[in-house]
Amino acid sequence: MSSKLLHAGTAFALLLVAAFCGYGWLASFEPTAHAWAWQIGYAVSGLTALTAAILQLKRAATTPV
Repeated sequence: MSSKLLHAGTAFALLLVAAFCGYGWLASFEPTAHAWAWQIGYAVSGLTALTAAILQLKRAATTPV
């Protein structure tokens, strides 16, 4: 299996994680106790996954076949 395909697959999986975190971040605005902790956790996790996905896509684009 090529390295380019592995990078693209990893990026896709990370984008799914980022989408899940985005939905969780929006859902954490329901009135509950300590919602700020969930908001921070989802935001940090989502941004980390999104950054890693971008780096994987960049690596897939620059990796020779």
